[in-house]
Amino acid sequence: MKKIAVMILMLALLLSASLAAAGELRVDFYDMGKADAMLITTPDGVRILIDTGTNKGGKALVERFEKEGIREIDTLIITHYDKDHVGGADKILEDVTVKQVIMPVYDKESKQHTQFMEALEAAADVKTIPMEIGSQMSMQSGDGVTMSITAAQKKSYGKDEENDFSLAVRMAYGDTKFFFAGDAEAPRQKELLMEGDVACDVLKVPYHGRLVSTTPAFLEAARPKIAYITDDEEDPANEALIQYLEQLGAKVYSSREDGDITVISDGQQVRTAE
Repeated sequence: MKKIAVMILMLALLLSASLAAAGELRVDFYDMGKADAMLITTPDGVRILIDTGTNKGGKALVERFEKEGIREIDTLIITHYDKDHVGGADKILEDVTVKQVIMPVYDKESKQHTQFMEALEAAADVKTIPMEIGSQMSMQSGDGVTMSITAAQKKSYGKDEENDFSLAVRMAYGDTKFFFAGDAEAPRQKELLMEGDVACDVLKVPYHGRLVSTTPAFLEAARPKIAYITDDEEDPANEALIQYLEQLGAKVYSSREDGDITVISDGQQVRTAE
């Protein structure tokens, strides 16, 4: 029985690895319910993790990475400090080797933020890149994947402002583009529209698929072919938003309806892995 179990695990790992062929970019959108966690694997094997779900989600990610033989993350990006984005970061830092962490700079008081900062301080040899208000940075891997990250432009967004401190991540590989917009609400979406370069093939829909005043303009500018929403049964995405995406020609997936999905880019087209 033990030999059979090992063979099944090896087969699962081989199948997982074969989803993306040589020269292809892979993005795994993990089912965290109404929480975010996406793993990017470039053609050369560089791994970038965007957000870590909740505390429970972080434990699930660690278990998953262990099964898949993922022992190192090149870059961890925390878009903002809500518990459904940073909650699992301490588990990742404690159990997986992380080379660098990119994070926003704003005041936050929460158990999850404290746990994250304590784990970051305890982690050995982790480079930290705090992104101040109004800052931006770019990265490029040797295989042609480029990434641009922009921080929020204001120091204050008023009541319930935290979502608008979300870092926005734009990624390109060949002719294909990906956009990860955190939990950007109307003020932050307006900033992103002003920045430009919103058009994408794949969109991680901001704010768990909730409808805000800027949603139509933002989605119109993005016009993705594939859209992924992180929602759950208790707090499902807005149906009007889903219909609007479909009218724009997007294939819409969600954690609530579809669970995990994997998107592959060959530099010319994007597809979901079967």
